[in-house]
Amino acid sequence: MTEELWSALGNTNSVHTATYPALEEKYLTESAFTYAVSINGKVRAEINLPLDMAEADVRAQVLQLDKVKQWTNGAEPKKFIFVKGKIINVVV
Repeated sequence: MTEELWSALGNTNSVHTATYPALEEKYLTESAFTYAVSINGKVRAEINLPLDMAEADVRAQVLQLDKVKQWTNGAEPKKFIFVKGKIINVVV
């Protein structure tokens, strides 16, 4: 079956003599993470941010989310907890 599929893809030699693709490290590193945003301990939103973003920038982006504004009612958070690569928690 694999030989038939291999030849259907246009290859003339056997699939068993083909070389395995080389490993490329650039495809294994992550540059962004989708954070769960908790408000008072309950997950209310998600945001995708770069992993190298500073905490001040993360705070500014999170507080601009519509769902965060809705659940905080415009109040300034008492506490902002940011664990890089894990979670964001806003305590109002």
